[in-house]
Amino acid sequence: TEATPAGDTRLFLRAIEGDGKGFEYAMFLNAAERRLLCLVQPGPYLEGHPGLTHGGAIATIIDSALGTCALAVAGPVVTANLSIDYLAPVPLGAVLLVDGRAERLEGRKVFLSCQVRSAEGDTLHARAT
Repeated sequence: TEATPAGDTRLFLRAIEGDGKGFEYAMFLNAAERRLLCLVQPGPYLEGHPGLTHGGAIATIIDSALGTCALAVAGPVVTANLSIDYLAPVPLGAVLLVDGRAERLEGRKVFLSCQVRSAEGDTLHARAT
């Protein structure tokens, strides 16, 4: 197969055309503390059950946030295992805070965890390792 020409690639989360239709997010990395915060608002193209965000979209933002954190801590990485507990449904358009951190490093392995909460902090929607 041919390599994709430079400039023809796109970050997966930004693959949906149209502002506010898919993943709207901002990530804030504190490499010294091995921590990343991500504000995300899922748009209507991420709908699963009517009115709710698809679980795969939640998994995608978790994987992207933790991957970014791991990249800062350990360099280029790939996900070997992602375990998610879905605790409360996420309404489309809700603003969420993904709070991720690198817990420990063992050789080439980086162990991370995160919580996905409502922006107000009163609802825990998911947790992952």
